[in-house]
Amino acid sequence: MYRHLIALAALLSVLLPASAAFGQTSIALNVDGLNRRYLVHLPPGFDPSEDLAVMMWFHGGGGDADGGVFEADFRPLANTQRFILVYPEAWPDVIESCRCWGYDLGQGETNGNYEIDMAYASAMIDDLVERYNADRRRIYAGGYSMGGSFVWDLACVKSDEFAAIAPVAASMYRSTYDDCAEGLPTAVCHILGTQDFYAPYNGASWVPSVADQNAFWVAKNQSEPDPEVVSLGGGVTRYTWAPGEGCHGFQHFRRQGGGHDVPYFATTAIWEFVSGYDIDGLVACDPVEPPVNDDCGAATEIFTGQTPFSTVGSSDSGIPSALNCSSGNGPAVGADVWFRFIAPCTGTFTISTCDAGFDSRIDVFDGTGGCPSPGAPPYTCGDEECGDDASVSSLALEGQVLLVRVGSSDGSVGDGVLEVDCEPLNPPNPADLNGDGLVDAADLGLMIAAWGTAKADLNGDGTTNSADIGILLIAWS
Repeated sequence: MYRHLIALAALLSVLLPASAAFGQTSIALNVDGLNRRYLVHLPPGFDPSEDLAVMMWFHGGGGDADGGVFEADFRPLANTQRFILVYPEAWPDVIESCRCWGYDLGQGETNGNYEIDMAYASAMIDDLVERYNADRRRIYAGGYSMGGSFVWDLACVKSDEFAAIAPVAASMYRSTYDDCAEGLPTAVCHILGTQDFYAPYNGASWVPSVADQNAFWVAKNQSEPDPEVVSLGGGVTRYTWAPGEGCHGFQHFRRQGGGHDVPYFATTAIWEFVSGYDIDGLVACDPVEPPVNDDCGAATEIFTGQTPFSTVGSSDSGIPSALNCSSGNGPAVGADVWFRFIAPCTGTFTISTCDAGFDSRIDVFDGTGGCPSPGAPPYTCGDEECGDDASVSSLALEGQVLLVRVGSSDGSVGDGVLEVDCEPLNPPNPADLNGDGLVDAADLGLMIAAWGTAKADLNGDGTTNSADIGILLIAWS
């Protein structure tokens, strides 16, 4: 069924005007032994020192590079906005008897050109960089029909090479949709009519619905969750999900009643959107600045009482927690910030992040020798003692330096309040296990005898272990 649709789409593409393109240069390119070509249009007075962006347009199935010019004529824009315009050409497809871009739908349904055309796309970029000093960070790919399907594949497989894509009259193949999660975020401008037989708007066995596809890319790109909706007239509605923390946006044009063609506004709308991006995202995006205490070496000094904090924009320190401190997500800690606490009393300190706006956890390290190494175990740690937030308690000596890390085991970020308290010890000292008023070798012997039980548990983790020995040594008389 789907192969017949591809054939029909190819036939319709052939019926588009396909007289020889003018104002372009045909560039020969050998890729893995195959003699291929692409058309290139340079703006007037082109100078390689301009380091220009590249707009590629992948023609519909059954077409060729010359016909691609008439599907979407970017030449006036290339001249005024000054970018390199490229019209690639598909390799002959023996199965469909046309120049149809490679596809691999899984379970053996492929025209055999998928890897060939993927290699060709990368080879064109390399050739454009070498030949015209093109800006490798600003490579954009648009396409119509099967060409649009192919650029969806490029966004998933070659997201490290293409800064933005613009598929027209095409949705993702179902296999592409199912396998795209691993690619990098990529800015997308998608144009589709509600009556397009090739890519049914509400989905079909071979393509997802537009609603599902939009949701997928908004999540993948970490775009803002609520779109700006603008009616452009003529049944065209533009939905724009602005770039969020990841600096990648997503845009969809709904053409009410529109069929399988390239609308008049496509070239202008596409260029206006994609030209704002480079390979890292929106050029004008102001990424969230990391907190000042993102690194242990810049830990913020805290005291007893409440200290507001935020982990938004923070990075990972690469120092894992202890496995026994995890509530189930493992010892990895991400998006963390650091604090430095000097115990104001000899006694029990308590530190908590209860009611934080994300799933928080706490690790406390002995800061006597400076920041901990990646293999250093925490002095004490906690996770989900108060809801999905943390609260830790342990012994400390007056003047002891503690390094407190607040992060998350699932990578979530947010704001919260760090609450710190230190309650002086009232005799007997909990580390004085025999009650003789001293913390010495006798108490150490009792601790060893209680090893693995809760009898000499000083840090409250339910068992007597090496962490408790550390606490006992700190309290040594």
